[in-house]
Amino acid sequence: MAMAAMNLPRADAQGIRRAVPDSLAGLVAEVSGIVADPSVSEDDVVRALGRGLLAAAAATRLPDLAVWVEIALAAGQADAPLPADLLHGPASAFLVPAGGRLRLLPDMAALRRACPAARHGRPRLAVLAGGRLHVRPAPAQDVVVGFDYHRLPAPLAAPGDKPEGLPVHLAGPLLVAYACRELFERLEEGADGIKTQTAAYGKRHEVLLAELTATTGPRQTAPVDVPSAADPYGFGEDCP
Repeated sequence: MAMAAMNLPRADAQGIRRAVPDSLAGLVAEVSGIVADPSVSEDDVVRALGRGLLAAAAATRLPDLAVWVEIALAAGQADAPLPADLLHGPASAFLVPAGGRLRLLPDMAALRRACPAARHGRPRLAVLAGGRLHVRPAPAQDVVVGFDYHRLPAPLAAPGDKPEGLPVHLAGPLLVAYACRELFERLEEGADGIKTQTAAYGKRHEVLLAELTATTGPRQTAPVDVPSAADPYGFGEDCP
């Protein structure tokens, strides 16, 4: 008896984390078949799927989208651009290699209160604001600041593209539910206030998103400061 062929991703070749069976073409076909309305184009579906992917990545720190970056600061340079694909900022930042941890502050006002801009020395405070990394004191010599952040997923554009960062069992159902909810909301607009399909796919998306946030989260990939007798908190000897 001939065995049926199954086109499943090979974990050894593609990597377990990349073995998502749902391509953009397949997801578009699935959503189009569910919505089944000639006024909804493939471009509409692609945009809805893309927004669903961004919404999922924004809802939680997806481990597969964690990236380590190192930003060089010249002597006297108190700020530098952040990566353009930054979505979730870091919990910690470090002077590398093995130069101690920087204390992250919530905003520029807190940074200004903590340390005058004119002061130079070893950076010990930092804030991410306005698309830039700001440090205080401004470095007295060239330094490198490293931190772990979570980036934006790659956009879904080509037919063979697959949603990045999502668990294999959730990627397809989650994005399909999001896209169907968004498209049905438009189609059912003005239908005497009754949005049956919108509500059904909205509830499905909520359940799947809750499962995603419950099973994913940040992972510690940055180096951990080991306190010493001279610096028990790991913030640097000049930290008050």
